[in-house]
Amino acid sequence: MLLGLGAVTLLAGCMALGGPSYLGHAAWSEASILLRREPIADVLARPGLDPVRADRLRLALAARDFARDDLGLRVGDSYSTFVEIDDAEPVHVVSAAYRDRLESHMWRYPIVGSLPYRGFFDRAEADAAAARLEADGLDVEVRPAAAFSTLGWFADPLLSSTAAEPPVGLVDTIFHELFHATVWRKGDVVFNESAANWMGHRGAIAFFCGDGPGADEAHCREARRRWAVTRARGQVFARLAARLRRLYAAAPPAPVRERVRARLAARAGEQLEARGLGGRSELSPPNNARLLGMQLYTTGLEDFERAVPPGGDLRMAHALESFGEGG
Repeated sequence: MLLGLGAVTLLAGCMALGGPSYLGHAAWSEASILLRREPIADVLARPGLDPVRADRLRLALAARDFARDDLGLRVGDSYSTFVEIDDAEPVHVVSAAYRDRLESHMWRYPIVGSLPYRGFFDRAEADAAAARLEADGLDVEVRPAAAFSTLGWFADPLLSSTAAEPPVGLVDTIFHELFHATVWRKGDVVFNESAANWMGHRGAIAFFCGDGPGADEAHCREARRRWAVTRARGQVFARLAARLRRLYAAAPPAPVRERVRARLAARAGEQLEARGLGGRSELSPPNNARLLGMQLYTTGLEDFERAVPPGGDLRMAHALESFGEGG
């Protein structure tokens, strides 16, 4: 996600930027995107528009209306405009973690607080930053992101990279990012990303499985499948994290630690693959930055589900802003 020119730039899958010259470059890159916004209605009026693109644009407009009217999210003018970009992966996110404990390397930013990631519009810059972190002995990951949110500071456009997603993924992404613009807990990235992930999935189910304009049986099945897979993956990540914490608490010598964590990660990766939840390479070889990054989006999902069970009013999601505080 992106948060405002002149403040801190957040890049999504939902990631962040910081530092004086770095922030200026990021703000300039963000501005170059925002200044190219075109009303989706104008794009749809063009003769010869690709039918698939036209379908995705109309779906985005329907999703934003549903987010406002049925989910109670802060929409404003977001996703009423479109920007064509050259890169299918406009943002590259760098995260790092210590190898002897499940603890992220943190960056401090104005307004949003400390966050365990830094985002780049340029892949070469992201790779250079990752190399410096690896040289310090950290586990490091660089991953792409296809969408962003300015947390309501600006009217976020629909990027062509997001519009290229399949229908369920597109709607999920829009609801995820609009949740960020509606609910944001400063410095609590685990809550922010996991709650937005929950809203994206549950909102997509409500959109496609209800009796409104988004109703579609095949897309409903896909939305339910994606949510079930996300929850199951989160359980695998949580079990691996618990086992790694026990390992790190025992403080074995580094060679022993590395052998054991490699074995634990390999087993978890095999579980993902055997259950059709992903590939074993997602967790093996071991990488604490990658695991913690995955857990940003899957922590507390079952708690959110209990707070607003299936069939419940998703407009109650505003109550999640104080969910878990003080406990």
